[in-house]
Amino acid sequence: MVDTPVTPAAKRGRPPKAKTLDTAANAVAVKAEPLKKAATEAASDAAAEVESAAKGLSAQIKPIKEQAEKAAKAAAEKLNAVDWKAHIDPIKEQAGKTAKSAAGVAKDKTGTAMQSLSKLIADTAATVDAKLGPQYGDYARQAAEQVAGAADSLDNKDVDQLMAEARDFVRKSPAVAIGAAAVVGFVLMRLAKGSDDKA
Repeated sequence: MVDTPVTPAAKRGRPPKAKTLDTAANAVAVKAEPLKKAATEAASDAAAEVESAAKGLSAQIKPIKEQAEKAAKAAAEKLNAVDWKAHIDPIKEQAGKTAKSAAGVAKDKTGTAMQSLSKLIADTAATVDAKLGPQYGDYARQAAEQVAGAADSLDNKDVDQLMAEARDFVRKSPAVAIGAAAVVGFVLMRLAKGSDDKA
């Protein structure tokens, strides 16, 4: 027999559907409905409480936020109102004077040290004459004269002239200036290391 929608299930050779399954599903749905409704109400209540708490916190935070914004604005206005150039110029001027004074003291000490070195070389020229010969003694005297001339030149110039000459020298021969700076740095490092070892 051909299966048609009008043909009863018993005649088609299939067992009839169990009505108990539909009944059980309806019973579960009926029992779940109150639970679903209670859960929805609980979630709605919880959301309302969270929203209420958030509004309360927002109300508490708002005046603090406004106060902080006012304080930040006032601080920014104070910073913008300060004439930094007027404060920095005297400090810059004082630093320049201090550096110039220190350079003057260093120049005087260097000149004195060079004069002493010149004297020492000239005094040892006679010993060099006796031990190595007059030719080497003449070299020592010439070296003493050169050092004395450099010391006199250093003493006769002020710090500004020396700085201008140093700038010109660096512009004309930067490689020599870098090499000289490296040698001076090395010597100063060795002197500092030697004084640390004694301490």
